[in-house]
Amino acid sequence: MATEADAWSTLLDTYRQAAAQTLSCHFCADNRCSACNQVWPCTAACAAEFTLDLD
Repeated sequence: MATEADAWSTLLDTYRQAAAQTLSCHFCADNRCSACNQVWPCTAACAAEFTLDLD
């Protein structure tokens, strides 16, 4: 039987995978984001980094 902690862990793993994918596209290129052209760090990269820091 899956517990609430198991569900949270699975969900967090899914978020981390999405964050890693985001960071593979959104990276610094001449002080701008390679994907969205925002000033670096872009919103997507910041959100992805925050997600990867979650425990």
